[in-house]
Amino acid sequence: MRDVDNFIAVICGLKSEAQVILRVLDAPKIRVGVSGANAARAEEIAREFCGEGAAAIVSVGVSGGLDPSLASGDLIIGDRVLYGDGQVCESDRRLLDTIAEEPAAATAKIGALFGADDIIESIEKKAALYRSHHALGVDMESHGAARAAASAGVPFLAIRAIADPADRALPPAALGAVAPDGSTRILATLGAAMRDPKQFPALMKLGADSSAALKTLRRDLVPLFGRLFLSCDL
Repeated sequence: MRDVDNFIAVICGLKSEAQVILRVLDAPKIRVGVSGANAARAEEIAREFCGEGAAAIVSVGVSGGLDPSLASGDLIIGDRVLYGDGQVCESDRRLLDTIAEEPAAATAKIGALFGADDIIESIEKKAALYRSHHALGVDMESHGAARAAASAGVPFLAIRAIADPADRALPPAALGAVAPDGSTRILATLGAAMRDPKQFPALMKLGADSSAALKTLRRDLVPLFGRLFLSCDL
């Protein structure tokens, strides 16, 4: 008989990601924490969930693309998370094998994710990270969540969808778009773009990229988490 407190903890950076997760997944079986684009906060939230009996920590959300072969909306599954200091946190092999059996994972690319503490906004920075680490994508939360899970001995996994691909730079107006609570500073972002209207096409592309990534998560999270729930006896 399983512990009634058993659940899968989901860590994401954005409230928009959390809304997708809560809309499509079985709420009693998950708890969702929103960290903003902040690895330290992600680690803190994940540590709290571990202390409350989480059966697994799963980082879910959108990522910037590093692998040039990946397009907006492509699903990636992190088999490990790489840190700038050379540290590596491995994903749980049992969880990886479990979701690999799900047909929804057939089109996913499995490989490394890079955890960044600063925004990787330029094509040049993305290319440099890919050359040095060969990671599929980059985000700012997974490495914090992975660190907490590893410290607590709790299984970890990352499921991400590509938003901005490797050949797309982030416009300057978007760099401050994410508030500490994970909400989007829409008015501030639009205001910055209005001061430099040349950014509007890039912002529109970024919006389309993000929508494609969230659409993928809406489509694939239900079957993928169905496997995870069974694996964790939920």
